[in-house]
Parts: sequence; C-alpha cells; structure tokens
Amino acid sequence: MNESKPSLIYLDDEEINLILFKEMFKRDFDIVTTTSPHDAIAHVKNHDLDFILTDQLMPTMTGVEYLKELKQLGVSNNSTKVIISGFTQEGEVDEALSTRLIDHFVSKPWSYQNLKNLLLSTEV
Repeated sequence: MNESKPSLIYLDDEEINLILFKEMFKRDFDIVTTTSPHDAIAHVKNHDLDFILTDQLMPTMTGVEYLKELKQLGVSNNSTKVIISGFTQEGEVDEALSTRLIDHFVSKPWSYQNLKNLLLSTEV
C-alpha cells in the first residue's frame, strides 16, 4: 500500500459502483474494493485502514450488519466508517449513527468533491 495516501476499503454489491469509485478516487486514496462482505471482513482483519465504506442494502448482509461484525471481531476500531447508499432501512442506519457504529451516511448519488471533502476532513 502507498503510505502517502489514506487507505480504504469499499464494499458494494454493485460492481459498477466499485469501478466508478476506484476510477474517480485512485489519485486520492489507496483503494481496495469488493462485492463480498466475507472478503471485506478478511481484508479488514489483516490491514489497518483509514476508512471503511459500505453500501447498506446488499443481498447477503446489510452494511450495518457488516460493520457490527467488524466491531464484534474487535477490528477497525480506528477506521472512519461510512455507509454510502441510495436506500436506508428506517431506524437501522439512524441507530448506527447514534451509537457511533458509523461516522457518516452519504446518499447515492454522491458527488466526487463532496465525498472527497467529507473523507479528507475526517481523516484518521
């Protein structure tokens, strides 16, 4: 990993979202993307990341469930956690914000500059 750029992982079940994100942010961040929550968990276990980004609504587990699993494993405690989603499950995301499971919620579609500013202003 390039030490000069903040590191992040982005989990989303839509491959196109990952491709677009990686292309737009490759100069700003050291990025790993995956469509698999299990691969994402394995990566987070083995890497100290600045940011963990996840979609909320996915087929095998929600973004909140993924982040709860990371918390139960005791990994990612120092990472900034962001849910990026066009959908929320009323209450689940609000609870995750109020209990500090996540640091930010970003609605899709997001703008490059707004998301970049959010991430860089909260850099760990």
